[in-house]
Amino acid sequence: MSSQSQPRQRKQTEAMPSKIKANSTSSSKAVYSPLDQETNAQIKTQLQDMSNPTRFLITVCMGVVFGFALNRGRVFEPAVIMDQFLFTRWIMMKMFLSAAATSTLCISLMKELTPRQYAMVRDKPMSNLLGCVVGGALLGAGMAIGGMCPGMVLAQIGAGVPNCFISLAAILSGALIYGLIEPYIRSWNAGKTIAYEYVDDIFPHRHIISIGLATLLFALVLLLELLFPWQSELTTPLQAGCTVVTCRAWPPYVAGILVGVLQIPSFAFIGSSIGSSTSYVCVVSQWLRFFPVEVHGHFKLLASKIKAAWQVVYVLSAVLGSAMAVHLTGTMHALDVTHQSFDGIKGGTVAQCIVGGLLIIFGSRFAKGCTSGHGISGMGKLSIG
Repeated sequence: MSSQSQPRQRKQTEAMPSKIKANSTSSSKAVYSPLDQETNAQIKTQLQDMSNPTRFLITVCMGVVFGFALNRGRVFEPAVIMDQFLFTRWIMMKMFLSAAATSTLCISLMKELTPRQYAMVRDKPMSNLLGCVVGGALLGAGMAIGGMCPGMVLAQIGAGVPNCFISLAAILSGALIYGLIEPYIRSWNAGKTIAYEYVDDIFPHRHIISIGLATLLFALVLLLELLFPWQSELTTPLQAGCTVVTCRAWPPYVAGILVGVLQIPSFAFIGSSIGSSTSYVCVVSQWLRFFPVEVHGHFKLLASKIKAAWQVVYVLSAVLGSAMAVHLTGTMHALDVTHQSFDGIKGGTVAQCIVGGLLIIFGSRFAKGCTSGHGISGMGKLSIG
C-alpha cells in the first residue's frame, strides 16, 4: 500500500463516528472503533446533561407521565402487587405486558429514527445468567414481601401510602450497601455469561420479532381481561359518574401503553431506555466526589452511576405525577404517611417495607435492572438476559 493512500484511509476511518453502522448478519448491534466509543460516550454525556433546560423539562414530563400512569393503573398499591404474586389479582400483569409490548414496538421505531441512540443503548452490557436468576429471584421476593418495586415506591410516596418513606430509606440503604460490597460480588460472579445478548443476535430481523412479540403480549392481555375484568379487581370501586380525568383508575393496559410510549422521548432526548433503580445508586454514590479517582476504580458500580442525574430527575418527577393523579380524583387530603393515606390505600408493615426494600434493590442491582429497566425496557430491546 502506498504511503499516500494511508493518510486517506485514516481520514475515512476518522469520519466513521458520525455514522452508526449495524451488523448486517447478527443484529443492529453497533460496531465501534475506540474513537467511536469515545465519541458516543461524549454524546451520551451531553444527552443526559440536566443543566440543559429543554432536556430537563422533557425528563420532568416523562417522570410525571410515568408516576401518573402507575397511579392510574393502580399498580402502586401494595395489595395489587402482592396479590399478583399470589395469582389472585391480574392488574399488574396486564399493565406490565402492555408496557412491554408497546416498548418493543417503540424501540423498533427508534431504531429507524435515532440509530445512534439505539446503538448506544444496545451497547450497554446486560446481566449474565447467574445475575438474571439470582437477581430476578431477589427482586420478585422483595416485591411479594414489600408490595413495591424501585419505580412504584415513588408513586407510593406521591399517593401517600403509609410507610412508603420507610421503603425509600430501605432501598437507599440497600443501594449503598450493595455498592460497597459490589467489588466482591463482581469477582465471584465473573465469567458466567450468556452466549447471546439479544434475540435478534440469533434471528436478525428486529422488526418482525417485535411485531410478533407485541402481538403475543397484547393477546395475553386480552385473554386475561376476558377472564378477569379489570374493574372487578380494583381494591376500591370507581367513583360514581367519574370522567377519564377524575376516575381513580384506568384500564391497566391503557396505563401500560402510556409507560411503553415513554421509550420514544427517552431514546430521542436522553439516549437511554427507561428505568428506575439506577437513580438510587446515583444518589448514594455522591460521596465518591470527595475522594480521588483511585477510590472510584474500586467501587466501579457507584462510580459508573455518579452522573446518572437524569434518572434521579425522572423518578422524583414520578412522585409529582402520582400526586397529581390523586389530586384529580378529589381524594387528596393532608399528608400523614403514618396513619392516613391520600387514597385510603393500606401500606405494608415496617418489617415488610424494610425487608422488601432491601431485597428489591439487591435484586435489581444484581440483575442490572428492575421491573421497568430490565423488564419493560429489557423485553423491548429483545434482551435475553
